[in-house]
Amino acid sequence: MRLVQYGDKITRVRILSCSLRHESRSHRLLLTVNVGELLAVKSGFSSGYLGEGPSGLSFVLKLLRLHDADIEEYDVNKDFCERLDTSSLTNGDIDILDASRPIRPTRWYDYLVDNDWDRGERGTLWQEFPPVMPLAIIDSRISDLALKFLERPDEILLTGYRRLEDMVRKRTRVKKHGVKLFSEAFIGDKAKLGWGDVPEDECIGRGNLFTAAYMAYRNPRAHRELKLPAGGQLMEFLLLNHLFVLEKESVERISDAAEQPQKKVVGNSAR
Repeated sequence: MRLVQYGDKITRVRILSCSLRHESRSHRLLLTVNVGELLAVKSGFSSGYLGEGPSGLSFVLKLLRLHDADIEEYDVNKDFCERLDTSSLTNGDIDILDASRPIRPTRWYDYLVDNDWDRGERGTLWQEFPPVMPLAIIDSRISDLALKFLERPDEILLTGYRRLEDMVRKRTRVKKHGVKLFSEAFIGDKAKLGWGDVPEDECIGRGNLFTAAYMAYRNPRAHRELKLPAGGQLMEFLLLNHLFVLEKESVERISDAAEQPQKKVVGNSAR
């Protein structure tokens, strides 16, 4: 999950299976990551009975397949498994594995449980992932809030909303708050701020994002305690972050009066 979450490309998965008793097996994984790096996942996966080992194997295989990894299964002996578990595989072991033929007919699909298959097909398998702050896209002015967000999200969000208002008030010298502040700052013919060459209707749409976000999220949060899942609160923070980015990209508008050329008045004596 960590590899997938942070952008590593897993291109090939070799399931290394070792028979136990009856129809049960233990499994390890050998992953080919990015440009050919090999990464081994030690024992812990299993099949042939109900439990955490088979459940984890099912989830991981469906996740990897969802991310377009090529999956094959190989039978290996116990010595091979022991060397993998003790981090002592040799180049010779890899050469033998490379020369081996994968199991046919394919049986790894049998390791998938219906629930994981269905969630993968519906695109809901990622709900098992913990919510993670995408630090690369966070506006620098709220980077301090992002680092502490998962510890106290409600407090951080309210601080972020207030910080955004303070910045807009300082730029525009408008003394209002919340929706009224952003309406005067971004919307209408007398708007203080805009976005350069962006068409007027798009500027209005961007301005409406500020007022809508405050009406839909900031105002309820300011007046009552909200019990939301961590993922929902993170999405709200990312919406707030987007408003910071839009505010940073905005520029001061030139008023109509400032655009009009000054007329020179000439008196009779000048004639």
